[in-house]
Amino acid sequence: MLLLLLFLIHIQSLHCLPNMYSSDSPRRCANDTEIIDHLLLDTALHYNKHKLPSNPVDVRIEMWVQEVTSVSELTQDFEIDLYMNEYWTDPGLAYAILNPCQGNLSFDWTVLQNIWTPNTCFVNSKKAQIHSSPFRNVFLMVFPNGSIWSNWRIKSTGPCKMDLSKFPMDTIECILTFESFNYNREEVHMVWSDSPLIQFKDIELPDFSMVNYSTSDNLTLYAAGYWDELTVTFVFRRRYGWYLLQGYIPTYMTIFISWIPFYLGPKAIPARTMIGVNALLAMTFQFGNIIRNLPRVSYVKAIDVWML
Repeated sequence: MLLLLLFLIHIQSLHCLPNMYSSDSPRRCANDTEIIDHLLLDTALHYNKHKLPSNPVDVRIEMWVQEVTSVSELTQDFEIDLYMNEYWTDPGLAYAILNPCQGNLSFDWTVLQNIWTPNTCFVNSKKAQIHSSPFRNVFLMVFPNGSIWSNWRIKSTGPCKMDLSKFPMDTIECILTFESFNYNREEVHMVWSDSPLIQFKDIELPDFSMVNYSTSDNLTLYAAGYWDELTVTFVFRRRYGWYLLQGYIPTYMTIFISWIPFYLGPKAIPARTMIGVNALLAMTFQFGNIIRNLPRVSYVKAIDVWML
């Protein structure tokens, strides 16, 4: 009887314990480290960073303009700080079945070395570098369905098309061209996103104001095939107030002063000569002060017509 009583008490205690292994209990979520180790280090998955996720891979591009720091007439280029965003989908990095703790995973630039990327770059830039203050400014986000978002903070120097025939009332076009360096159109299809370019603020420089921008896409033929090429064009209008104060108004006053000798008597030869020579020297100095910061172009500029 005692043994039967102890057996019944033991059975009752088992029913009172929570069933930790019940299929109805919530499964523990996987943290960021567990997910990335499972995706990239699990030999059973055989993730290959050299293999295209699909054929072709659709890559959307979006540009955030932070600042334009300079526009140079002498070197015919401009410097810009921007964020370059790339979006694509890699099914090999989908992790929805792992029950992630978060809706997305954020990583630094080191993880980019272990996954497939479209290897995009500015093909017409004179110089480009990724900001490293205090660390490499590269951001990577992976979503459960395998969607990838990479963000690069870049300083780039690009070429400008300058026609100084209307100087200083001219406009300047500066162009950046973006494409995949390794993959042609049959492998990577690049397109602008719905909002291709976003300005953080109005761009105002001492000499220029950015008045417009435009984006375009086209195909470029190389020896290895056609490449998708994305182009953004920035239009700058020169602010000519400085040239009015330092060029146009002083020369107008100099010409007015040069007329004074006509009202002097015929015997005031030294005074008439001094005023004429000084007016000529002043005009020469003013003209040289303006054109010394301009490239030596062979055509006539608007300010040349005024000065001469």
